Amino acid sequence: MKRWIENLLALQDVDMQIIKLKMRLKMLPKEIKDIQSRIQEEEETLHNAKGDFQHTELSIKQTESKIKELNDKITHLQQQSSMVKKNTEFKAMLSEIDQLKEKISKQETEEIMLLDQLDEHKSNFKDKEKQFEADKSNLTDEVEELKQMETEVKEQIEHLQGSRKDYESKIESNILGLYKRLLSKGTPPLVKINDSGICGSCHLKITPQTWTQAKKGAVISCDNCSHLIYLED
Repeated sequence: MKRWIENLLALQDVDMQIIKLKMRLKMLPKEIKDIQSRIQEEEETLHNAKGDFQHTELSIKQTESKIKELNDKITHLQQQSSMVKKNTEFKAMLSEIDQLKEKISKQETEEIMLLDQLDEHKSNFKDKEKQFEADKSNLTDEVEELKQMETEVKEQIEHLQGSRKDYESKIESNILGLYKRLLSKGTPPLVKINDSGICGSCHLKITPQTWTQAKKGAVISCDNCSHLIYLED
């Protein structure tokens, strides 16, 4: 294999690593943001579950307050009834007391329903709280791992970019210029021709003349896609 091919393949290997690492680096911020969004969504879910629990607790307290208020009214009417002399007024008080007792009965029924809801909301909140703590710990670890990966990838890119200068220095300027133009497309500039004369980039057959030149180890490009091509010895 000609020296220019060996040198260019060595440079290309470094550049392909850099391209892959840069692609990975570009994806990392989104991956981190997605995980952080998941944490936020689970926090909101937990917050809503806690809100249901607290709202039900408040409703129970309000119901208990109404029941107490109604019972106080009954006590007050019962005290007043002992001083009432007219039968009509006494009956009216008894009727009002019955109405208040009916209201108390409805409030007590409402309270029983609310207590059932409270148990349900309590259980739901505790389950979600437990799940959230486990998920948050795992997701936070994932974020830290990705941030660490981000640092490591940047270091790898910096190291490779520093080392590629040594490879560039071994390549003739005309070949290097063509290589860099092809590299800007993001695919390997130098590709192998298979035994059937098929280009490794565009997968089309090259001309016999190009095949002959490639066999000699000449700096040659594919007739179809213009990528640099070579034959293995």
